[in-house]
Amino acid sequence: MKRAVISSAVKRIAVLRKNGPFILFFLAAAIGTVFGSLSSRSADDGMLKRLDFIFLTNLELRSSQGILSLFISSFSSVTVFMLAAFLLGLSLWGGALCILIPFFKGYGYGLTAGFVCAAYGMRGFFYNLLVILPGMFISCAVVSMAALHSFKKSLSSVMLLVRSPVKDDPRAQLSSYALTMLRLMLLCAVSSLTDVLCSISFSWLFRF
Repeated sequence: MKRAVISSAVKRIAVLRKNGPFILFFLAAAIGTVFGSLSSRSADDGMLKRLDFIFLTNLELRSSQGILSLFISSFSSVTVFMLAAFLLGLSLWGGALCILIPFFKGYGYGLTAGFVCAAYGMRGFFYNLLVILPGMFISCAVVSMAALHSFKKSLSSVMLLVRSPVKDDPRAQLSSYALTMLRLMLLCAVSSLTDVLCSISFSWLFRF
């Protein structure tokens, strides 16, 4: 019995060590969500419209846009964060800022969710739960993973400068990094498709 317990604990520790960095970056998104929801108390429609391109906060557009327009809007909003992550990964100092990317992604979600819930009560809560949250959860996870890979790439670039002799091929590293980010962009498309499907399925239930 003790061996089984010890074996289970060892496996959990191994899983935590393996996924710990991703959990840390995803936690940054969760913390950003909390800060965003707190900031939503001072937010208004004008502020949300100014931030709409980055966070896709416009509820009327979410409910009234066509399928293609909504997909493009959703995909464009997450592409901003993916591009920032990619560029930071190419910089020697970018690793220090990578943790901010999932934070601000979560901040945008928290800002929108907090405003909707505060303005429309339970109706806003269920709108957030059914329409916004599913796609946003996937996109936050993907952005967190992209930020993690960006951090690793930036760190590896620093290590290339201090390591002697250089064993890793910089071109191979860059190619692997670009392919990884491209795969994550495909997952962003999945999150945007989820956004579209949830909007089509549930947004007609709500009128703001």
